[in-house]
Amino acid sequence: EMANWASTSYRIESKQKDLQEIYDLFMEFNENGRIPFDNLTDKNWEGNIVWALGGDTNNYYLRGFIQSCEISEGMLSIEAEEAWGASDFRHFLENHYKDMKVYFMVEEDGDCVYATNDSEGKYFSCRFVVDSCLDGAYDYECFNTEKEALHYIAELLEVDSISVEQLETWQKYHENEDDYLYFNEYKIVA
Repeated sequence: EMANWASTSYRIESKQKDLQEIYDLFMEFNENGRIPFDNLTDKNWEGNIVWALGGDTNNYYLRGFIQSCEISEGMLSIEAEEAWGASDFRHFLENHYKDMKVYFMVEEDGDCVYATNDSEGKYFSCRFVVDSCLDGAYDYECFNTEKEALHYIAELLEVDSISVEQLETWQKYHENEDDYLYFNEYKIVA
């Protein structure tokens, strides 16, 4: 079955040496030709890092591939593509390293998966996303509140204000057209 690929962003806080270890492993597999888990395995598979750190890749759902990895003082930023939604990569890292905190945000349009564990909005403050195409103009915007998002939608539709119910009615009338307006809320998850 073809997966729906989700875009997942990670912001990982920990001791610098632990972040450096993950970063170095990513670079070894991705850039320096370290042999992956097996010959069927992609070099940017998350499981390579789990395996290299002594984790059992069968104990975690690891259907994800790291697209980019950047390190700075006290922070590792990873962008990944993961099947159906966020993988267990974050759970492995938090279990493996003492005092590591992995914040993430995931979005997958096909099944409308929008989630983050960043309840304080430290790195990912977006709570509502408006994805639209009106008269051939594509737009994608993030908002911290439902009120801001609905205000923006009203402006797009050139009306004074709009409710969620009115938007649903608009969507019904435009179902089979090129125009669309999607409004999704990020769920706060553990």
